[in-house]
Amino acid sequence: MNLEGRKSNIYFDKTGKQILEGDLLQVFHFRTRRKIYYMYQIVVIENTNEFPVMACRSIYSEKPHYRLYVVCDNEQRIYKDAKVIYERNYQNKRLKIKPIKEATELK
Repeated sequence: MNLEGRKSNIYFDKTGKQILEGDLLQVFHFRTRRKIYYMYQIVVIENTNEFPVMACRSIYSEKPHYRLYVVCDNEQRIYKDAKVIYERNYQNKRLKIKPIKEATELK
């Protein structure tokens, strides 16, 4: 992703819903034989030297854990392991897309 793509801060979860600041994400962590484990992350805006970027932090810390442009480095800017489970501001108009299945997922 180029620099202009990182400045736009428009990202989507696996269902195609836009991710906004303050949302709570349910992120796949790992799977055992019987159970799936998830992490819960809050979306925040992190101010960098060049421009503000969207990042995720855990519930119990103040420091952001990772930036979204790193994990959403695909054409549609979809975070494939995350789902928005709580919207901080439900009155905002959110963009919605229909995620395209990749060739490996169709088999």
